[in-house]
Amino acid sequence: MLKFFMVALWLPVAALAQNMDYGTVRLLKGWQAEDGSYQVALEFRLNEGWKTYWRTPGPAGLPPVLNWAGSANIGRVEIEWPVPEVIRQAGMVTLGYHNALVLPIRITPAGAGPVRVALSLNFGVCNEICVPAQAAFLARLEGSADDGADLIKAALERRPQTPAASGLESISCAVEPIGNGYEITARLGFAEAIDAPMTVIEYGTQEVWIDFAESKTEGNTIIATAPLKYYGDGALNMDMSALTVSVFGADRAVEIQGCPG
Repeated sequence: MLKFFMVALWLPVAALAQNMDYGTVRLLKGWQAEDGSYQVALEFRLNEGWKTYWRTPGPAGLPPVLNWAGSANIGRVEIEWPVPEVIRQAGMVTLGYHNALVLPIRITPAGAGPVRVALSLNFGVCNEICVPAQAAFLARLEGSADDGADLIKAALERRPQTPAASGLESISCAVEPIGNGYEITARLGFAEAIDAPMTVIEYGTQEVWIDFAESKTEGNTIIATAPLKYYGDGALNMDMSALTVSVFGADRAVEIQGCPG
């Protein structure tokens, strides 16, 4: 069953929390940065036992989809994902967040004047059953609202490490044809080994689908191999700079943009 609720920012939070089995979602208006951009966030407050999903959750999850159609004066939108949980349940692996998620979003205006937000959000939530849900937000951003600043700053601290901070020393990727598809292998060398790594390889187009990788370690090197399906026309010609490689380990997580061949 598809659940829908409209969130109007001027209503009290208590009024927004009725008849939602899984909890509430609200837009935090954050603050305006010195460069003129706005640091806002979506705050998911989920009831006990409920979870929602990371941007690439795996075959059993439904990632959030944000639609900004109808907004005005938005030039660029950047989402900063906190490190997700690796959830293993019923023989399946998903990436997501239990109980709460604050998802920071940086909005850069296209020009002078206020930003008008008209955001439609589709997302998945799961407890004993999984359901798709929707929310809609209307807001005007003008100046510094200082709404939810502490929550947003804490969420930004939970981002994956940069390659330099994680001790990444080398990275390379190779794609090979296997059967009726392909296989992609990423090799990542670190100054210190990452304990119990899970590796996710993403590509910035719907024509290429990459499954969760199988990761093994050789000393301080992670070797991650994943099936890859190509749904485009003609020969596969991947832009390796468009790959994103994320490693989630017991001791730290890292996100890497680009993977040289």
